[in-house]
This record gives sequence, structure tokens and C-alpha cells, in this order.
Amino acid sequence: MSETIVLDRDNGAALRFEGALMASISSSPNTAHGGRYSGETGRWMTLRLYRTRGGKYATQRISHTQWQGEKDIHQAAVCRGEAEVMKFFGYGWLAKELYAEANIACVEDIE
Repeated sequence: MSETIVLDRDNGAALRFEGALMASISSSPNTAHGGRYSGETGRWMTLRLYRTRGGKYATQRISHTQWQGEKDIHQAAVCRGEAEVMKFFGYGWLAKELYAEANIACVEDIE
């Protein structure tokens, strides 16, 4: 099901598109969440991957903070393929969990 989605991003215009959420994952600022702990008390990350009606990918990374005087950081980009998606998110554990949820093979093929 397609809907109108708007992704805020710092230092750039927001992205607006028709599409659907493919995958979403967050780390946690709390050590009690075990394997989801971000590694930084009071800070955590949310990654979201969307598929546009036109077949492109829209990526979103939000760096959250609970600390007074700090602001959340919003990043977003449009990607034409899975390689660009992986370039945007990288290869950390949280990104790899997002790829698994989105059925994106995070592998490098060699001969």
C-alpha cells in the first residue's frame, strides 16, 4: 500500500514521495536492552528504508539524543539501487539487521 511520506533532513529540503516502508530498526540508549544497546548512554539510532512508487529507495537515518542542548540529527537520501542503500547506511550491525529485515543480501561476491 502506497502513501505520501515526508522525510525531514538537516541542511537540505525534505523528501516527499509516494511509497511504503520496507524496514525499520532502532538501537537503544539503555544498556538493559542487551543486543540493541547503541554503545552511547542517552543516544541511539533509527534507520528506515522505503520503496518509492517509482521503484527507487528512500533512506532515513535519525541520530537521537536525550541530552539537553543536543538536537536529533536527520539524514535522508534517494537511492537507485541496493548498492547505494548500503553506501548510505554502511555495514555496522544495525544496518545489517535492517538489510536482513528488508531482504537485501549484504554480501560481496567474488570469483
